Amino acid sequence: MRQVVEASLDALLKAETYADVHTVIVRAGVALGYDYFGYQYWPGAEEYGDRDFAGVVQCNYPQAWMSRYVEQNYYDCDPVRLFGLSQDGVSEWRLLDRTDVSQERFMQEAARFGIEDGVIGSFHDSEGSRLQLAYAGPSGRGDPRQALEALQIIGPMMTVCLRKAYLLESRIRWLTERQRDAFFLLRRSAMRERFESYQ
Repeated sequence: MRQVVEASLDALLKAETYADVHTVIVRAGVALGYDYFGYQYWPGAEEYGDRDFAGVVQCNYPQAWMSRYVEQNYYDCDPVRLFGLSQDGVSEWRLLDRTDVSQERFMQEAARFGIEDGVIGSFHDSEGSRLQLAYAGPSGRGDPRQALEALQIIGPMMTVCLRKAYLLESRIRWLTERQRDAFFLLRRSAMRERFESYQ
């Protein structure tokens, strides 16, 4: 767990773009032993939890499960999503409140697609942005205790880095791909020079 945290924090310190943070999220999930990840980031400009506002959404859940999720309109009964909307912090999926039959049925159906166990973290920053991040897989995959400890440390930093990426992306969104490449090349060069001047 310590290696996952150290590697993640080191990479987050260098992260500038959504893609940089995405890479950290994916690698941490693999290192913690989970097959699947899913996260959604709201920058704070839209109503938190609005299903029509995608924000930044990424996952690698099976396509058949994602289709089933949308087809059955599971947004309103998904206990993992609901935890992220109403709580701050981390939890194991098996400990989440399942207040009605539909939530229990939801978890049983997810298990049929190989999504049986997992962990969820929900984090916000001082600017009102929020990150929901889940790692999951078949029963027995991953170590929830270690994953929860790691998420408590790296989750808030991921949220801050996503906010930084959001601000940067909003400034350069109209640049062409070539202009973006040049921008990041110049930015990295300037940062390297600044770092070397401190030594």
